[in-house]
Amino acid sequence: MSALENTLQIEIKLEKEKTNQALLKDHVEKYSELTQSMSKILNSFEQRLGKLEHTILPVYNITKNLQKQQQNLDSTLQCMEQVLSHYDASQDVCNLIHQGPSEGNIGSFLDGLNKLKKAKDYFLNNNPQSVELENVTSLFNNGCETLNNHFKSLLKKHNAPLKPVDLLDMIYIEEDSSNEDCPSIKQVPPSAREELNVIAQWLDNNLRREYVQIFGDERSEVIMRSLQNLKDHQKSGSWGNEPLRTRHGYGRAETGVKKTTSARLQQIFERKANKMFMKASQTLGQSAGLAMRKNSSFGDILAAEEYGNDNDQELEKYLVLLLGLQKLLVWERQLLNDIVPTSRHNEVFSRLSQPSIEMVVKDAEQITSKVMRSIGRKEWSAALGIFSALKHVQILQPDIDRICDSTQKQQLSGVLNRLQQTASKALEQFTESVRNDAGGGGMVSMTSSTISYGGGSNVPRDATVYELTSNTIWFLEQLQEHCDTIGGLLQTEPNYTNDLERVATHKALTMEQKNKALLGSYVRKVLAELNYTIATKSEQYSDTATKQLFKLNNTHYILKSLQRSNLIEIVALTEHDCERRYQKMIQDLKKAYLGSWSKMLSFIHPLDDMPRPINGKVKDKERATIKDRFFNFNKELDEAVKIQRAISVPDVLLREGIKRDNTEHIVPKYNAFFEGYSDVQFSKNIDKYVKYRPSDVTTMLNSFFDDTV
Repeated sequence: MSALENTLQIEIKLEKEKTNQALLKDHVEKYSELTQSMSKILNSFEQRLGKLEHTILPVYNITKNLQKQQQNLDSTLQCMEQVLSHYDASQDVCNLIHQGPSEGNIGSFLDGLNKLKKAKDYFLNNNPQSVELENVTSLFNNGCETLNNHFKSLLKKHNAPLKPVDLLDMIYIEEDSSNEDCPSIKQVPPSAREELNVIAQWLDNNLRREYVQIFGDERSEVIMRSLQNLKDHQKSGSWGNEPLRTRHGYGRAETGVKKTTSARLQQIFERKANKMFMKASQTLGQSAGLAMRKNSSFGDILAAEEYGNDNDQELEKYLVLLLGLQKLLVWERQLLNDIVPTSRHNEVFSRLSQPSIEMVVKDAEQITSKVMRSIGRKEWSAALGIFSALKHVQILQPDIDRICDSTQKQQLSGVLNRLQQTASKALEQFTESVRNDAGGGGMVSMTSSTISYGGGSNVPRDATVYELTSNTIWFLEQLQEHCDTIGGLLQTEPNYTNDLERVATHKALTMEQKNKALLGSYVRKVLAELNYTIATKSEQYSDTATKQLFKLNNTHYILKSLQRSNLIEIVALTEHDCERRYQKMIQDLKKAYLGSWSKMLSFIHPLDDMPRPINGKVKDKERATIKDRFFNFNKELDEAVKIQRAISVPDVLLREGIKRDNTEHIVPKYNAFFEGYSDVQFSKNIDKYVKYRPSDVTTMLNSFFDDTV
């Protein structure tokens, strides 16, 4: 491109830029004018705002002050109205307070009391010397007293004691079932509970605690009257045969169901025992659970059919009374939760339960005292009743612990302690009675024929099993049904715990085995006393054979009874060779009995010092010796037959074994003597001395222990 063209393009661009510059300058001038115009407007607005502020601000301040004055005036008027209402409070609610509250409409009465309370607080803080304070205080106190009276009357309206049949239904009802169907639970309807709760809450919030005493006394009376009705019912002829009611058919006896009180109680305690067992199994694990396995005796009951004496029925009735108390206290706890503020529960429950707990503790003392008198008369079935009652109270204890606080637990533990003391005393006295054996007056006699020795106890004339022995074994056999209870009693006694520790050093014991070992230790102690007493009593017999047969009869009876009842296994836990020792005692007694023939046999054995006949003849001096031997043998044999034919050996095997031993021990020796001298001419009247052939002696020995022969 030529230079001319370049110059031309540059000039064109230069012109264009100048044009743009002129346009830009024009715009700048316009913007400058606009800016100046805006500044003037803003300055004018600022001046006007300043004038407005100067004019309006004083008005605003005046208005604010007026509003504050208005608020103060309103507050003053409101305070005046409130103060005036305090002065008018007495007059406004006077009629309401004097009329008192009406059931189902307690709210208006409480509003009136609240109004008096506010007035009382106002005058107390602002004008304590005013007459108005005395007026509202007096009216307020009257209103509170009226409210307390209404609270009491409302309680009284629903405080009818439970009928015995209703209380028994509460006792017998399935524990896992709902109690809503029981009519006695509906004694205090929900509306009354709600109103009582409102009153109690208001009284408690206003520091009026009279309701605590009112509620405790009223409900305590319900419990006491309910229990007393039950006790009166127990004295009636219908006790123990009430029809069992169904849950959904109250008032109708269940078709085809008729159970005694004992049977029902047995079911109750079996259920409780099963629950305890299941809980222990889950808590302690498999090993401990197996150690606490359920046994059939855990739910037994003092059935009159089994024992049949007054003490047992008294204990049975007492167990029903305890169950009734437990049910009533559970219900009272529910009622307490619905009515009384939580902070007052323990105080109120202690007050309402105190008289009834004292009653059952006192009854326990009376019953156990009566049982102790029976035990003093050696009526040992009463002791078994105590063991059973103690077992059931122990089963009931967790239920009582759940509903009672520490104070009530301590009070009710008096029942358990009393039963434990009585049971321990029964065990101790039984051992003492076996040791001392002051006579058979308290024991059930097993023989009608006894022989008395001056000042001592009677022993059987026929040397059979001593009544002390049979009754001791019977009692020990019954103790197996109470093994767990007796184990708990003995585990606090050092003599028995020492035996248990000795056994436990050899192997680990479950709880069941420990209880059996403790019972075994007690049985062993009683048996030792019995063995000593039998040995002592045997001295009352005049001849040696009867002494040994008496001891043999009793020792054999003890061993067989121990084996039959499995007591031997329990005793073996603390004395493993017990069975072997008794067997050895029996063998030793058999030997001692055979030794009683020594005097008689000394006349016919040995023959070494006897004359030697020559051709059937002996010297005159030797004849006298043979006469004496035959005469004395016959005399001793006749005396033995006379005595031992009247002796009784009840066990067939033992009896036949003794006869066999006698025959084997005596007849061969007599046979040798008979063959050697029966044909000798030692007397003109041989038949007078040779009275018995060996077969006759065998027959005579076989006639022993049979006074009918």
